[in-house]
Amino acid sequence: MKELLKRRKLQNILGSLISAYLKFCYATTRWQSEGRAEVEAVWASDTPVVLMFWHERLHFGHSSWPLENAQPIAVLSSTSKFGDVITKVTDDFGRYTIRGSSAKKSNPGKDKRGAQAFRDMLRWLRDGKGVATTPDGPRGPARTMTEGSLKLSQMSGAVLVCLGQSAKHYVEFNTWDRMRLPLPFNRGAMVWRVLPAVSSKIDEVEFERLRLEAERALNEATDRADDLTGAKRGTGGGRQIGWEEKQRAEQDAETDDGQ
Repeated sequence: MKELLKRRKLQNILGSLISAYLKFCYATTRWQSEGRAEVEAVWASDTPVVLMFWHERLHFGHSSWPLENAQPIAVLSSTSKFGDVITKVTDDFGRYTIRGSSAKKSNPGKDKRGAQAFRDMLRWLRDGKGVATTPDGPRGPARTMTEGSLKLSQMSGAVLVCLGQSAKHYVEFNTWDRMRLPLPFNRGAMVWRVLPAVSSKIDEVEFERLRLEAERALNEATDRADDLTGAKRGTGGGRQIGWEEKQRAEQDAETDDGQ
C-alpha cells in the first residue's frame, strides 16, 4: 500500500474517490443543527477562527463550514504520502492546505515541518481567516485536548469553535481513536459551541483551566450530537488508557530488543 501511495496518479485517484464518496454521504444526510446562531455570528464577523473537532470525526469535517460568507478555512495535513491523498480531498472541497505534523516521540529528530506549519497557521489566522484542527491528533490520546489549538488562539486572537458531529449510521475503524466513517442516506447532527479567544495575559494555571474547559466543551458537543442522531456515544477517555498501555508495551519491547 505504501508503494502504491508513492505514485502521484494513484494518490489523485484515491483522493478523488474519497471526496466523491463523502460528498455523496453529505448530500444524502438529513442534518440537524444546534447552536448554529452562535457560529453564524462568527461567520458574519472578520475575526479569525480555530475550528476544533475530535480526530475520530475527521471524515465529517468538510460538511460543516460554508465556502462563502465565512472565513476561508485551512486544513492541516501531514507531509506523508497519505497526507498527499488528504490534500487532494481538501482541494476537492475547495479548502486550503497547510502541510506539517508533530514528530513522533520515538524519532523526535525527524523533521515533519511541525514548527513551520504552526507558523503558517498563525500567519493565516492573523489575516482574519480560519484553521481546522483535530486537537487530539494525529496520534492521541483520544479526546484529550493538546495545547496547540489554544496556543494558536492565544497568539492570534482567534475565537475557538467547538464542533460536535455525528451520523446515526457509520463504520467504526479499529484505530486509536475509533474513527467513524459516515454512511449514505443518514441522519446527522452538528452541535456548535463558541469559546472566546485565549488571552495572552494569563499564567500557566489559567491556561490549563481553559484547556480543560475547551476539552470538556468539545466532548459535550460531540456527545450531544450523538444523542441527537441516536448513535452511541464515543468513549474517548476509556480508549485513552488502552492506547497508552499499548504505547508503553511497544516502548518496553524496543528497550528489550536493544539489550
